[in-house]
Amino acid sequence: MAIGGSLQDRIFEEDELPLKLAAISRCYRAETSSLEEERGLYRVHEFTKVEIFGVTANETGKESDTLQQEFRSIEESNFSTLGLHFKTLEMPPTELGLPAFRKFDIEAWMPGRKMFGEISSCSNCTDYQSRRLNIRYRPKNSTGSSKLKFVHTVNGTACAVPRMLIALIETFQQPDQSIKIPRILERFMTRSWDKCVKNHHPFKSMFLRTKSSQEKYTNKFRNMEL
Repeated sequence: MAIGGSLQDRIFEEDELPLKLAAISRCYRAETSSLEEERGLYRVHEFTKVEIFGVTANETGKESDTLQQEFRSIEESNFSTLGLHFKTLEMPPTELGLPAFRKFDIEAWMPGRKMFGEISSCSNCTDYQSRRLNIRYRPKNSTGSSKLKFVHTVNGTACAVPRMLIALIETFQQPDQSIKIPRILERFMTRSWDKCVKNHHPFKSMFLRTKSSQEKYTNKFRNMEL
């Protein structure tokens, strides 16, 4: 994560920890999926997330676990406020990547796909990342570099934008195909939904797998706008 990289070779005082950071992250993945349930926005090459990143000391062995539970509660609170139906899963060892000591995934119900889809995760990476990035701290009442210890890091996804859109649209779509915006988001809308769609031509939603079909669809839209 870019936040972790920005802390490379840093030395903190124990009193400065825990450190809690958040940032918008542009993400890229080489692979998509041909599975029907992962079509469209669910798994794309390029997407945006809001990442949260924490740095803790390791004096009692419980600091990073406490911070992970705090990050998890923040994520669950966000999704509850949006009115999404979701479940939190603690992942078994077979589902953990190399950095993660403990990981929770949050999956939201996506009615259009008739499935729960992952929208967030939260991982306690202990000192796996800090050893590679050389992020350390100086415990209280200690002096000199020989007393430095590696910090523990916690990673979380506060919001994965494409999948959040899927969950919101499929959950709050009305019988007339309009979308009822969750109340907490209404104050961020510059105009009502009716005004947003009033001057736009209706298009039937479709998943465009090939470059030629994408260009055909885009050209059709441009011609209608002209």
